[in-house]
Amino acid sequence: MTEVASALNEVRDLYAKFLGQPAPQIGPGWYAPFPPGIDPIRYAIEEAAELKRHLATAWVPRADVYGTKDAVIFRVEIPGVGREQVKVLVAEGECIVRGTRATAAGEGDLRPLGLELPYGAFERRFPLPLHADADKLVARYADGLLEVTIPILEVGPPKEMKVERA
Repeated sequence: MTEVASALNEVRDLYAKFLGQPAPQIGPGWYAPFPPGIDPIRYAIEEAAELKRHLATAWVPRADVYGTKDAVIFRVEIPGVGREQVKVLVAEGECIVRGTRATAAGEGDLRPLGLELPYGAFERRFPLPLHADADKLVARYADGLLEVTIPILEVGPPKEMKVERA
């Protein structure tokens, strides 16, 4: 299968997952030209990757962010999620909180009549200050509230360097 056909099939599958119906057929001549220098195949592949990333996250928990002179603190509200279902990661200047809340459907004789709580995978990303000390991150979880504290390194005043003549 060519790269073009593979990308097109992937986009059709994602369309069906998002909207719950098959993607419309695109006939010859039903297209919008891309600006010069834009590769439509690469564009379609990147769009499919972005859609897949969004499909992996079912909901985004609410959070508060606090700062002190010594630390940054994130409090993430995730009731009904077990401590073992939560992961806290630090990557590329971000603190990432991920996990899963199991669905209520299928719990014994429970039959959902109305569901408002989100279920499934969740993710929340927080940008970190420039001098955050991620190696000393502390994460505590109790009563449905995850608190992540990341100390901020003390940074002295900038050091002035002597400029020598070339």
